[in-house]
Amino acid sequence: MDLRQIKNILKEFENSKVHKLELSNDEFSLKLEKEGKTNNNISSSLVPAANTAVATEDVSTAAPKAEEENTNVLVKAPLVGTYYESPSPESNPFVSLNQHVNKGDTLCIVEAMKVMNEITAPVSGKVVKIHVKDATMVEYGEVLLEIEA
Repeated sequence: MDLRQIKNILKEFENSKVHKLELSNDEFSLKLEKEGKTNNNISSSLVPAANTAVATEDVSTAAPKAEEENTNVLVKAPLVGTYYESPSPESNPFVSLNQHVNKGDTLCIVEAMKVMNEITAPVSGKVVKIHVKDATMVEYGEVLLEIEA
């Protein structure tokens, strides 16, 4: 299965009412689970993703602590794709640590299905943390950067 097919599955899963999905074959395994209340009407061909459920619980229990301590603005991925810190491999990154950015400045690019989506700063402030490395896959809602407003 190629990356394009996986992206299509992710998009369809996100838009569906299915809560949990597990696909596997000899080459790979894919487990998906949506946050929120469970759907008891899952078809028999779908298997609950136990590993994903554990990760979801860890994130939900850690989130309140992070909100209390961290007042930085979290810039999250608006879609699943590949994170790029610069417009091309030979170019300088859009932003670096401790750099001041203005609202609307381009922070990075998330590429999905050959479309380059510019991620812009929601507020003016200083970039205090970059959570992902260049040319890595990011999930929907994954924190990419933190801005101290």
